[in-house]
Amino acid sequence: MELLKAIELTPDIPISRIGNLAKLAESSGFDAIFVSCHYNNRDPFITLAHLATLTDSLRIGPGVVNPYTSHILTLASQMASLSEISNGRAILGIGAGDRSTLSHFNIERSNPLRNISKTIELLKSLWDGNTVTNIDSQKTLSMENASLNFPVENIPIYIGTQGENILKLSTSIANGALFNTANINDLLIAHQQVQTSLSSSKIPSDEFDFSAQVCVSVDSNLDKAKEAVLPPVAFIVGGASTEFLQSHNIDLKTSESIRNSIQQGQFKQAFNQVNSNMINEFSICGTPDTVYERLSEIYECTNSLVVGYPIGPDLETAIPLIGSFIE
Repeated sequence: MELLKAIELTPDIPISRIGNLAKLAESSGFDAIFVSCHYNNRDPFITLAHLATLTDSLRIGPGVVNPYTSHILTLASQMASLSEISNGRAILGIGAGDRSTLSHFNIERSNPLRNISKTIELLKSLWDGNTVTNIDSQKTLSMENASLNFPVENIPIYIGTQGENILKLSTSIANGALFNTANINDLLIAHQQVQTSLSSSKIPSDEFDFSAQVCVSVDSNLDKAKEAVLPPVAFIVGGASTEFLQSHNIDLKTSESIRNSIQQGQFKQAFNQVNSNMINEFSICGTPDTVYERLSEIYECTNSLVVGYPIGPDLETAIPLIGSFIE
């Protein structure tokens, strides 16, 4: 299995700039780009199509979509089209969806394991050229006599996860996992869980990519690095389970307040409630020396890495800098 040396770009900036950053990432040694998927930013698939025309070798894909906000037939066609326009470089990142963001759709994140598993099953069947019928209470998974009318190359699938159950699921149905952590102890535990799960899986261990997806913010000015990392940390806290937050000694009252602020669209209020403990637990944030030390520790554990949003307050400086860290 080909490992990842990837970067996550978020289209909260103009697509033209995302394109320039993608070319910079390619020249800085990265081999893949995930474009994050949030309804209040630019459309990820339009952005990815733009990147496909500007890059030569980068694998590209959404990171991550969810089973609730896009119909499976739409997603199947989008990914197949991305694979075609990129000459087979498409990769799919899929996860359970962020609770606080799904609330804006008036959607409850129910049965995530089952819905992720069914989504992947149906995607593979459609991409294999089958005509598919699936009557389902989850309307985004319902279809009748549906098929694609063009051939689809193999598209690797990564499941984004923060918890043990979805991580275990990934070892049975996906090509890899994007484990969202900035904590080396969490990563070591998850790595052992993956090895245990693969021992009883049909997927050989050398054909499964266990990748760390790490929220990173690097800048020579520590205060600027911390300011840039507030939004993603707030979303991590707002979307995390109670058990996960407790395991990191996060105050549940504050985390609930952050979640409520995000659900109400009061993003600045949510960001302002992020504290130093949350930043330390859920991101790698600081000056180049600090980021290099912590990022190297994680990269050595997995040899597969997605450097996640925000990367740094100055993206044009941070991308080549981090690329040099993980050569």
